[in-house]
Amino acid sequence: MTVLAGSRINGEHPNHLGLTEIEYCWEPGQLNARQTILSSVKQLSPDLVWFNLGASMFGRSPWANVSGLLAPMLAQRMGYPTVVTLHELMELSDLHALNAPGGLFAPWAARWLTDIATQADIVCLTRDHFVKWLAKRMIDCVHIPHGAFYEPALLDEYGENELLLFNMLAPFKGVELLLEAFPKLRMDFPHLQLTIAGEEHPRFPGYVQFIKKRFTGLQGVRWLGRIPNDDVIELFRRAKIVILPYKASTGSSSILYQAAAWGRAVVVSDLDEMRALAHEGNFQMEFFENGNVESLRNAVRVLLASPERRHTQIQSNFSAVQSARIEITCHRYLQAFNRALEKRQSVKRILVGTRRKAEPA
Repeated sequence: MTVLAGSRINGEHPNHLGLTEIEYCWEPGQLNARQTILSSVKQLSPDLVWFNLGASMFGRSPWANVSGLLAPMLAQRMGYPTVVTLHELMELSDLHALNAPGGLFAPWAARWLTDIATQADIVCLTRDHFVKWLAKRMIDCVHIPHGAFYEPALLDEYGENELLLFNMLAPFKGVELLLEAFPKLRMDFPHLQLTIAGEEHPRFPGYVQFIKKRFTGLQGVRWLGRIPNDDVIELFRRAKIVILPYKASTGSSSILYQAAAWGRAVVVSDLDEMRALAHEGNFQMEFFENGNVESLRNAVRVLLASPERRHTQIQSNFSAVQSARIEITCHRYLQAFNRALEKRQSVKRILVGTRRKAEPA
């Protein structure tokens, strides 16, 4: 197996991960990323190509992203069985709240991006709602939830009251809303701490510096920036509550799955997308009114003041995440790969063993 990587892994450039070869053949923002990816595919001549795609993974420029998102369609036309995972369907998102480029043409562009990115033998989607939407267009697609990439383990609660916002930082992620609510929460819980971690979104350069300057002098806040994978568990170990204050959502939430897998209660904006995600994954969440500082304050205050309420949510979500363990997610992908091989009449197949049943919580 060879990974055609577009960025460093944990800040390094390893050439191997186990038996997996890693080739760094493109970079975000590179206008010819599509050509370099397809050139590497042609040289490798693989049995199957899998594209793991996000809407802005190829950089800030719309043109760089359009160019990159053409790669699956062209790989399929080169004759390779092709599978695509789409983490977002932009045409179903609130483009205004996301500050999507294109102005009046943004909805048309979002529709076109969906059309080109789904030119594959099998399309895997992290939301069941996406599957139902695309199935109407006669696209062969399958629902594979985002899943928990770490072994679920109920972490003991840390002694201090600490809130965690961990995400790619952008205006639509609700960082400023939480920072406005935080001083009011400190009036109720004087020793409350807030940790903000994650990289700046590539579409919004300078955003983190802007909000740091705006909220200069705010006590009890620490900014950690990018977190290596091996250190992520420590973020959740310290946190008592994980906050997802999104103004808009583009798809599933890896942070929600991490919180469920490690036993942390969550407070979430009351968006239709998050309600649907809770229903699909059988998750419990403490919702607050989208964009309402006082509602966010109250939701956090309720969970901080009630260990029983936190425990009930934690136990429910930990039980729910057992059906999205990493081995189950891998099993579903291997089945999707075999479907693509069969569809293209390849004689190759991946041996899929018996899936281990999820253990009871």
